[in-house]
Amino acid sequence: MLPGERDAYQEVAGGTGKATGSGPAMRTGVLAAPAFYSSMAEDAMAAGAASKQPLAAVDRSTFPEAGAVPDLDFPDVEEATLSNGIKVRFAKRTAVPVVRVAVSFDAGYASDPKDALGTNSLMIALLQEGTQKLNSVQLAEAQERLGVNINASSDLDRTIVSMSAMKANLGPSLDLLADVIRTPAFDAKELERVRVQQLTRIQAEFTQPQGIALRNLPPLLYGQAHPYGVPLTGTGDPAVVAKLTRDQLAAYHAQWMRPERASIFVVGDTSLKDIMPMLEERFGKWPSNRMALMQKDFSAAIPAGQGRIILIDRPNSPQSLILAGQVLKAKGTDNLLALETANDILGGDFLSRINMDLRETKGWSYGTRTLIQRPKNDVPFLAFAPVQTNQTGPSVTAIIQQMNDFIGSKGVTPEELDRTVKGNSLELAGTYERSAAVLSQMQSDALYGRPTNYAESLAAQYRSMDAEKLNGAMRTALNPKTLTWVIVGDAAKVEPQLKELGMPVEVRRAAPAAGDK
Repeated sequence: MLPGERDAYQEVAGGTGKATGSGPAMRTGVLAAPAFYSSMAEDAMAAGAASKQPLAAVDRSTFPEAGAVPDLDFPDVEEATLSNGIKVRFAKRTAVPVVRVAVSFDAGYASDPKDALGTNSLMIALLQEGTQKLNSVQLAEAQERLGVNINASSDLDRTIVSMSAMKANLGPSLDLLADVIRTPAFDAKELERVRVQQLTRIQAEFTQPQGIALRNLPPLLYGQAHPYGVPLTGTGDPAVVAKLTRDQLAAYHAQWMRPERASIFVVGDTSLKDIMPMLEERFGKWPSNRMALMQKDFSAAIPAGQGRIILIDRPNSPQSLILAGQVLKAKGTDNLLALETANDILGGDFLSRINMDLRETKGWSYGTRTLIQRPKNDVPFLAFAPVQTNQTGPSVTAIIQQMNDFIGSKGVTPEELDRTVKGNSLELAGTYERSAAVLSQMQSDALYGRPTNYAESLAAQYRSMDAEKLNGAMRTALNPKTLTWVIVGDAAKVEPQLKELGMPVEVRRAAPAAGDK
């Protein structure tokens, strides 16, 4: 389907088609078979008649040998700079006539004012609801007409406006992208509609164990003053979101969505030579508003881990949700590959120790996970486990035991090392088949200050790993005694179990959802 104007749709009249096939359905006269129809039996008979040879027997008693796995060939990344200083990274992909562009800003949820949490999320939602030239309906129609898809999103560190466009319509698609980024309307009527949507999402978070835990844990780990001490959902404070004005959102946009904070990433069927004049026209001439440049303040002291449990009472909850965390002495810009690989063995993969113990051996959970979350600055270790209510305390004990074993006398086994290193290295060749994956990797490399060919170094890094390296990485990073635990569940049933663990337990009532009394 090509973008552009379309002819009026005409419904096919029922029962008027003429079937021309010769299969069984045609011979019965009951169903109309398509012209290309033939039965499997007819195909087999035709093949046998043609060859007049019996089919050779196939030995299926053993698995076939795996073929050679090709090395990862990540696209070459070219770099350039627009006249106003915006950095551009480009990778060529010609499999389909599509070009993906991401304009990334140093903003994200961490840039929310501490007295206005939720500003970033509300602002990026409104970016897609009209510009100074096009209202929301006209903007949607323009995207459909051009065959372009424009999205805005945020994580802790970055706010990204991206597009996927047909090569033939790249110029006007970039016009639309620049219009969305540079001149949003922040229409008052659209604001009220989007505000209701965000408040509804917050209300849903207050009613779901995962949302409750993700809102409560970060301030406990980082403290209220730290840029990362905000709800991981990014939706913010409902009291703030209910009162944010158009002028506040426009002021936030002017401060954080500006050329000094921008980087542009391009992947697709074009060339750097061809794309640079187009980007220069739309973004290189984007002037600074010359406002004083605000920065996220990461100097705030991070509270020391206390090895405590915050039990959030959710009466009659059918299960408990465990979310534990610890801020590591590491930055996202550090080389954390050995730690992440060790975490795959501890709790990051399906076959990891914690998941196999709680899910397969004990049957207390449908699935658990530990992860090294990767913001640019202070990195947290997180453990996530939904478990049976009557096994909440024992599940915490089991998780701690698995962690202590790993950093103690039961480090990585040869089997775990072989499985994990092979799995992680062999899957690389297929990881970047889609241009969207290439675009994501390019953005990660820029965020963490890595070379543009970093992905091609991964296989060698994996192959160089041994048990000593993985054990050392986890032992240096993880201290189960200092984990902060947020557990959402029925306090009447769960608290007695938790008091047996020897950690301080504080019971809190779940915050009321918006509109509750």
